[in-house]
Amino acid sequence: MPSDDFPQDPQDPQDRPLEAPPQDAAVAFANFLIDLANTHMEEGASAQDLAAGLRHAAANFSAFAFFRTFETAPDPNGVVGEFASFFEYYLDRHKPAASPAQGLFNLIEQAKG
Repeated sequence: MPSDDFPQDPQDPQDRPLEAPPQDAAVAFANFLIDLANTHMEEGASAQDLAAGLRHAAANFSAFAFFRTFETAPDPNGVVGEFASFFEYYLDRHKPAASPAQGLFNLIEQAKG
């Protein structure tokens, strides 16, 4: 670890600050949109309204790009399936963990039923 007594050498990998791994253009743009949505939430916008706007924009621009990307239009179900896969992944990722009390409550309700 460099000390204040010695100058740092930017060519030395140990002296360079850690850099985030490179992102592809799609992930970088998605992160930009999420940051923008988070800023709007901090200013009072509702998460539901922002999510609806993002879905609308995603559908609109995806349809625009779909017909400009392919010579002959393939089945759009691939695009829809891709969205569904992302949505399922993030539903699982953002799902709140069940608290132990909630788990016990659910178990009692199951036993009653």
